[in-house]
Formats: sequence, C-alpha cells, structure tokens
Amino acid sequence: MAQITTSQRDDIRGTVFRALADTKITDIHTHVYDPPFGGLLLWGIDELLTYHYLVAEAFRWLDIPYDMFWKMSKREQADLVWKTVFLDHSPISESGRGVLAILNALGLDVASRNLDEYRAFFAGYKTEDYVDRVFETANLESVVMTNDPFDDLE
Repeated sequence: MAQITTSQRDDIRGTVFRALADTKITDIHTHVYDPPFGGLLLWGIDELLTYHYLVAEAFRWLDIPYDMFWKMSKREQADLVWKTVFLDHSPISESGRGVLAILNALGLDVASRNLDEYRAFFAGYKTEDYVDRVFETANLESVVMTNDPFDDLE
C-alpha cells in the first residue's frame, strides 16, 4: 500500500474543510429562536455561562449550597461560573470548550479572559441581529426545537 504524501494529506484536509464549510447544517436541539419566542430564546454570555452543564462543572469546585446559587441573579451566577471554571481552573468539559469556541468564532479574544468585554460585545447587538449572526457563523440552515410536552412555555 502506497504512503500518502504530505501534499496529498494537505489536499485531503483542504477538501474536507471546504466540504464542511459549504455544508448547511440543521441544529436539532436549539435555543436559538426568533425573538417572539421570548424566554425560549437564550443568548448572550450570561446564558452561555449558566448552561446547566457548566453550572455542574463549577460545582465540582464550589463550596456553596445549591439553593444559594439559584437565588443569585443570572449575572451573579455567570460571574461565579466564569471565575470558577475559566479563571480559577481550566475548563475540562465540552461545554467549557464550546463557550471558548463560540467566543472565538464571534471574533472575541479568548486569551483576554475579559468577561466585561464579552458582555459589551453581546450588549452591542439587537437580538434579531445576533440570531442572524449565529445562523451565518454556524452555517445554519434551520433549527428544530425538542419540545417538552409538559412545559406550558414550550
């Protein structure tokens, strides 16, 4: 069997990356909606940081009662998760990696670790424009909601 040369490997890699970049995708479990969906539309850095998997990751190190955490404002929760998962420790989960990938894809400097800068970025967007940016950046063609039939909001 013939060996693949570095040039051939680069050609294959380029072909795969181009195919992925050109392929529209469908998000089959989304929280990206039109603004009329109200509370189902989750966006902004505080929503990213309070995603339940990141909260669980933070609680690997936090020594506070759960009920105290849930009594905090969304911003306070996000601050605590940011400090715990991204500043005091290295994020170890796919969720933590996802937050960094999102910030990077949006053109933010993840090395700065500047949560105020990230908040200012999101605050500079109208909701509709941000949803459009997500669709464009992620090459989304459509989204599908996985409804909970027992949740009146959904």
